Amino acid sequence: MAIIFLTGCARQGYHTAQSVSPDFIAAGDSQPFVWPVRGSVSIPFGATEEGVRTKGIVIETQDGSAVVAARDGRVQFVEDGMPGYGRTVVIEHSPDFSTVYARNTEVLVALGQWVRQGETIARAGRSARGAAPQLYFEIRRKSKAVDPLQFLRSS
Repeated sequence: MAIIFLTGCARQGYHTAQSVSPDFIAAGDSQPFVWPVRGSVSIPFGATEEGVRTKGIVIETQDGSAVVAARDGRVQFVEDGMPGYGRTVVIEHSPDFSTVYARNTEVLVALGQWVRQGETIARAGRSARGAAPQLYFEIRRKSKAVDPLQFLRSS
């Protein structure tokens, strides 16, 4: 049910199976995704960034912008210093979907916490190379990264 996607997830216990209520499954599978931060896509899904093919999108935004949960779900992973990702949050929305929010300057949620769509979970920051303020965002479906633009509701 849970998804292993980054080095270090096993160390955090992210792969541990958990029981999920039917309400959790129903809400996660039928609810549309919303944009996690206001801004514009500067690096699209599948592009090369710093020599690595991206599995998500990079959204340029204002420094410290509110990063919100794209859907209702439970915080399954919080890490302070993932190489290339920085402060990272992963939310599991259902057995099929999870989202990744990285390069945050501040994380405002805790492991295991239930969050609602639109709830502020972090503050946008910068990559290690000091580029413009940004959020790295992934949507994973059945453990596979998919193009978030196919799922994000237009605003």
